[in-house]
Amino acid sequence: MRSLSRVPALPLVVGVVLAFLVAGCAQPYSSSRGPSSGPTGQGVVWRSGTDTASALDSYRVTPWNTDDGDDPRAVSSPDVPGRAAIEYSVPAGGTRSELEPAYRSFRPGDEYWFGFAVYLPPDFPAGTSDWQVIAQWKNSGDGSPPLSVQVRGGRFVLDGGEGIGEHWTRDIGPARTGARTDLVLRVHFSDDPDEGSVDVVQDGREVVSDYRPRGGTLYPDEVSYLKTGLYRSSDIDADGSVFYDDVVIATSRDAASSLASGS
Repeated sequence: MRSLSRVPALPLVVGVVLAFLVAGCAQPYSSSRGPSSGPTGQGVVWRSGTDTASALDSYRVTPWNTDDGDDPRAVSSPDVPGRAAIEYSVPAGGTRSELEPAYRSFRPGDEYWFGFAVYLPPDFPAGTSDWQVIAQWKNSGDGSPPLSVQVRGGRFVLDGGEGIGEHWTRDIGPARTGARTDLVLRVHFSDDPDEGSVDVVQDGREVVSDYRPRGGTLYPDEVSYLKTGLYRSSDIDADGSVFYDDVVIATSRDAASSLASGS
């Protein structure tokens, strides 16, 4: 038998290095997207889980998820029997309870559809004039995001641009409490106001079409990533909770619209 100590070392080392390089090339997005614990289906690239044991598995754990708020938790859905929801709760005077879907950042030229099945409980302070963000495409730098969905004055509104001095806002529709609302958005990501655009479908009806924010949908030289939950002004003196039955990132409107359907 040939002694292993006499086998030339160089071929072995080269082989190990080549194997490592091939393995690395096989998973180019491993650092930027995580598994989806929920069902996918054609056109869906990320989805939240459907049961309390797995609903949080496809979100990133970050130290900035909560700020004077409760940690997000998986609970039984308040409006869809047999399904999990994620509850985000912030007490009076608190500011943040959020999660980041474990999916890659969005860059200039990207276009995706996003589906949110949102339940606002009867005691949610929807009528306040202070800002309450329930979803935001947060820029990679500091400051307010280029694009967010807020609840304010009893309405869902699009908002953004403040971080570059180009603040804008656009009404979506009524924010009903004690009921679920399905919001489906198409976002074309660009820092060019002539290219960045947004469509919004509320409960199956298109309410915003090809809206082009004056600040674009990205900030120059930055990327954005999605955050869901509740982030709001500390001036709000009432407790607030938001339940997400489902969150979908997809490449088509139909795929993003299959909210909490089990498809």
